Amino acid sequence: MTKETQIQSTTYFDRIGRVSTYIHENLDAPLDLDTLADVAAMSRFHWHRVYRAVMGETVAQTVKRLRLA
Repeated sequence: MTKETQIQSTTYFDRIGRVSTYIHENLDAPLDLDTLADVAAMSRFHWHRVYRAVMGETVAQTVKRLRLA
């Protein structure tokens, strides 16, 4: 893994962490992809691809799972 790839991966993990915190703090509020992409500071399409690749589930699946728990 190159240094650039490592930096980008770290940035993605930081952004996912921010969104994860936001989701946990706002489970009672409507959580749409545009809002979460804004928290991650990414386009909604790129954000969705990155999130799914890293987390192994979509943002909607994560929100649903957390709300059911």
